[in-house]
Formats: sequence, C-alpha cells, structure tokens
Amino acid sequence: MCDYSRFSDVELIALLQSDGDFNGAFTVIYDHYFPPLVLHAGKMLGDMDLAKDVVQEIFTKLFYQRAETDINTSLKSYLHTAVRHVVFDHLKQAKVEMNYAEDFFIYAKDSGELADEQVCLKELTKVIESEIEKMPFKMREIFKLSRKQYFSQKKIAKLLGLSQSNVSNQIQRAIKILRNNPIILRTQSTI
Repeated sequence: MCDYSRFSDVELIALLQSDGDFNGAFTVIYDHYFPPLVLHAGKMLGDMDLAKDVVQEIFTKLFYQRAETDINTSLKSYLHTAVRHVVFDHLKQAKVEMNYAEDFFIYAKDSGELADEQVCLKELTKVIESEIEKMPFKMREIFKLSRKQYFSQKKIAKLLGLSQSNVSNQIQRAIKILRNNPIILRTQSTI
C-alpha cells in the first residue's frame, strides 16, 4: 500500500483525477484540508455545524467531479476559494429566505388584521342598517338622504317640505340613537 501523505498537492491532484487508486489520494487531501477549511468557513458563517456542512459539500463535489475538476492554482487556494463561493451562496440564500420570511410574516399579520377588520366592519354595517330600519319613518328617510345619498340639509328640507332645523334635529337624533347602541359601541372599540 502506498503512503500518499508524502505526495505533493500536484501529485495528489493527478492521482485524484486518474482512473487508478484515487481513494487514497482523496483521503489524504480530505484529512489535511478539512479542519482548516472548517475553521475558515466557520469564521465567515459564525456557525461551525454549517461550516462543516459547507466543507463537506465541497469535498463531495470534488470527489464526484474529480475527473472534470480543473485546478489551475494550488490545491489550498482552490479549496479556500471554493469555500468562499459556497459560503457566499449560503449567505445569499439565507438572506433571500429571511426576506421571504419577513415578507410572509408582514403579509400574514396585515392579512389577519385586514380580515378581522373586514369582519368587524361587516358586523357593524349590519347592526347600523338594522338600527336605521328601526327608526321612525321620517327620521329614517332623512338620515338615508343625508348619509347615503349625501344630500345637504337644505336640499332634504326642500325635498320633504320641512324646515332645515327639523331636518338637522332628525339627523342629530338618528346619530344619537346609533351612538348609544351598545353593539355599535363595542364594535367600534375593536376596530
């Protein structure tokens, strides 16, 4: 059995890329470079477990793509550069995932609040409509003309043949009825 630990990086790369006994060359490269590469990745990531995964990913790729791998620089430089690229890819991916997570939480929070508000508004609208329908006919008619058709008090008075002060009083009484309704008060405080 050959002692690959005495081989230079150039010889180990040649053996690694050959059809012969590349396992021994790979093992020597792995044993020699794995610990310093993990430290290098760990400094960049701040997470030693993730750093080990990153370096393992690089060595896995090196093993399976050994015949196609073109190492123009020293093996040490090649591996350190590979670590930097994979770490940057992980950081970029983590940033994208964080942005998606933040956007999702903002959307979910806003959607939840909007849905709650819409339910409250529908409930409030039903209660108000019900209260308006319970009002005396003339008060209901004046209030609807004022609030739903946006007629001025002067126009309502002229249309119904009433005094402007009578129209004003009817509108004020209608608003008071609505404001004093306990369901409307409770619903308004939740919006």
